[in-house]
Amino acid sequence: VRVRVPCYRADIMHDWDIFEDVAIGFGFDNLDTVLPPTSTLGCEHPVMARAGLIREICSGLGFQEVMPFTLSSDTVMYSQMQRTADPRALRVLHPISEDQTLVRTDILPLLLDLLRINKRRELPQRIFHIGDVVLDMVTGQKIALSSTHPGADFSEAYAVTDALCREMGLSYEVRESRDPAFIEGRRADIIVHGKAIGVFGEIHPAVLTAFDIDQPVAAVEIDLRSL
Repeated sequence: VRVRVPCYRADIMHDWDIFEDVAIGFGFDNLDTVLPPTSTLGCEHPVMARAGLIREICSGLGFQEVMPFTLSSDTVMYSQMQRTADPRALRVLHPISEDQTLVRTDILPLLLDLLRINKRRELPQRIFHIGDVVLDMVTGQKIALSSTHPGADFSEAYAVTDALCREMGLSYEVRESRDPAFIEGRRADIIVHGKAIGVFGEIHPAVLTAFDIDQPVAAVEIDLRSL
């Protein structure tokens, strides 16, 4: 069958657009339902399966999932976190807003920004997000959790980290961290197989001031690319 597309049908771009028109004309109810022949069976991607498991764990720990934007800025991602800008960050060529100039490289700064927006809401606030980050044009996945209330401290962050790693089946160690986003002496790196995969602790007062957050914040961030 040869089909010639008239010039006024700009919506027809591919073969399946023709198939759809034929099916509409014939009537979808008149088509027999037949499973397509295939030699393989579909299954959930391991990355998505792991993400689903982590979501269940975090929800069980009393955290609520949030969905921050994928785009962010140097101010939120680095300056307010007291971190050095990562040269591997993927930047937007023509940003429409100064708040959306790069693709996020971390999750935690976005959670702190959400805590700022919701700081007048009832406490405690415990939120988490697991999602994609981009470095050097390579997509990875990170998980971050944050908890804010008058009693948020290092011990809470440690307890959440321990529960999360235990439920994920990770054998880990901790060592002193140098992450400037956290208070010195109240921060630690998460070590798995001799490699630092994350950090947890109590957010530095200067960072809280930069984000205009009034209460202490305990936080955890783990890079899932190495697992």
